[in-house]
Amino acid sequence: MRKELNDLLYITFAILIILLSISNLQNLKRREIKVLGAETNTVFWEDFMTKHPTYIDGWIELGRMDKVREIDPNY
Repeated sequence: MRKELNDLLYITFAILIILLSISNLQNLKRREIKVLGAETNTVFWEDFMTKHPTYIDGWIELGRMDKVREIDPNY
């Protein structure tokens, strides 16, 4: 009797783990994964660059290498 109860318990736990795994995989498919820093906030950088026109990293974020070379020709 005890062995049968242990087998039933193991099978129940295995089924529970499988169902939770399937549920988790379905949630991963539905959810849109966002990466921090993947997008550039151009409004912020344009405003920031009007206040700090010699900040080279800001011009790089905006893709303005002409401004970077104007500030520092050796860059």
